[in-house]
Amino acid sequence: MGAGGPVLQGSQPGDLPIYPEQIAAHQAAQQLPPLSAQAALLADSDTNQVLATLNAHQPRAMASTTKIMTALLVFERANLADQVVVSPTALVGESSMGLTAGETLTVEDLLWGLLLNSGNDAAMALAEHVAGSAEAFATLMNQRAAELGMVNTHFTNPHGLDAPDHASSAYDLWLATQAALRYPLFRQMVATPTHTTAGRQLFNQNELLGSYPGADGVKTGTTLAAGQNVVASVSQNGHREIGIVLGSQDRYSDAGAIFDHFFRYWRWSPAPQLSGPVSWLRSDDGRPLRVVAQTPPDLFLPQWQWPLVRPLLVQTAATIAPNQPIGVVRWYLGNQLLAEAPAIAADP
Repeated sequence: MGAGGPVLQGSQPGDLPIYPEQIAAHQAAQQLPPLSAQAALLADSDTNQVLATLNAHQPRAMASTTKIMTALLVFERANLADQVVVSPTALVGESSMGLTAGETLTVEDLLWGLLLNSGNDAAMALAEHVAGSAEAFATLMNQRAAELGMVNTHFTNPHGLDAPDHASSAYDLWLATQAALRYPLFRQMVATPTHTTAGRQLFNQNELLGSYPGADGVKTGTTLAAGQNVVASVSQNGHREIGIVLGSQDRYSDAGAIFDHFFRYWRWSPAPQLSGPVSWLRSDDGRPLRVVAQTPPDLFLPQWQWPLVRPLLVQTAATIAPNQPIGVVRWYLGNQLLAEAPAIAADP
C-alpha cells in the first residue's frame, strides 16, 4: 500500500500546518532537474503516480520505444510457442536480430530479438504473424493506444523507423509501459543483458543495465528525427520507478538524473512503529508489553512528509495477553488515513 498525498493545506480540523520550507520541498520534488531531453517524465509504477514532467504530453518521434506497444500486442494476441516463418517483407534493415527470409522461429524467440537487439525484422515478423501485415498491425496498435488513453500517439509501423505521423508522448509511453509490465516475461526480457535464442547471442541495447543501481528495463530508441530516447526502469527495495526521456542528447545521463531526483525527494519505506509511552501496554497480569504492527506496510511519500506520519493504536481486544492480537495500528498524515495493519502486544 502506498500514499503520495497532496500538500496538506491546514484548513480543516486535523490538518497539519504547512511551512514555507515544506512548500519549497514539495515544489522542488515536482520539478525535474536540468536535462538535455526535450520531454521527460518520472513516475512511480507501483502507485501509478506521475511525479514530475517536462513537456510530457508533447507528441514526438518515438523511435524503437514503439516496440513496447508491439510487444504488448504480441503478448495479448499471440502464443509464445507459435511458429513464425519469416517473410522477405520483414527484412526492413537497420537495427536487426539477423533474420533471414524463410527461417522459422517461435514468437518467444522473436520477442527476445525485439526487446534486446531492438530488431526491426523481429517487429515486422511479429506484426505479420499477429495481423497479416504491418499496416493491419498498426491499426491494432492505434486501437490499443486509444483504449489505454494514449491521446497524443499515432502508430504507422511496428518498429519505430521515422515516418510521417508516427509519434507519441512521454506520458503516453508511460501508459503503454505500465500495461506491458503486467506480463512477467516482458519484465524478465527487458531486464536481461544478454540472451541466447534461435542460435543467436542477443545483447540488450539499454546501457543503464548494470550501470545504475536497480536498473531493470525497459526500451531504448534512436533515430534522426527522434534523437536519443529511453523508457527506463529502476527497482529498489521491491518498488519500481519509471523515467522516460525523449529527444535527448545524452539519454543515460538524463535518465540517471531523473532517478537521482526521485531518490532525493521521494521514498518508499515501511510505516514507522509506535514509539514512546504509547507503544507500551500492561497485560492483564501486569507484564509490560510492546505494541507492534505485525507487518508494517510500505508507504510512498515525499521525503518532507515522512516526519509528519503519525501511527495510532486502535485497541479492540477486551483482554491484553502476550503475543496476542489487540487491534490495529493506523498511520495518518494529518487527518488522512494512509494505511493500517494488525497489532499485537509482544514480549519486549
